[in-house]
Amino acid sequence: MSAEPPTAPPAARPAPPPGLQPERTALAWRRTALALATGSLVAGRLLAPGLGVGAWWLAAVGVVLAGSLAVVAHRRSDRTHRGGRLVTACAGAALLLGAVAVAFVLRDGP
Repeated sequence: MSAEPPTAPPAARPAPPPGLQPERTALAWRRTALALATGSLVAGRLLAPGLGVGAWWLAAVGVVLAGSLAVVAHRRSDRTHRGGRLVTACAGAALLLGAVAVAFVLRDGP
């Protein structure tokens, strides 16, 4: 005969701690937004000879969509995972540095 310990009903059990899953999800959404912005700018650069200004308008739409995605993802992660101001500041600094690098590439050309 094995005596099994009594288990509490599911409603009485405390929820497990979230761990790092919310942070991983937030980082994945940030990477997705950054990839969308980068891909839009690269597509604008590659399609500019054939489409002219229209390619840059499409790239601008992609960058705006990427920014919107980043804002929505940040708001969602902020509700589920409080804190992380240092990570947000570092991500903002990296984004600014990347924007400056893209501006130099677009200004000087290949």
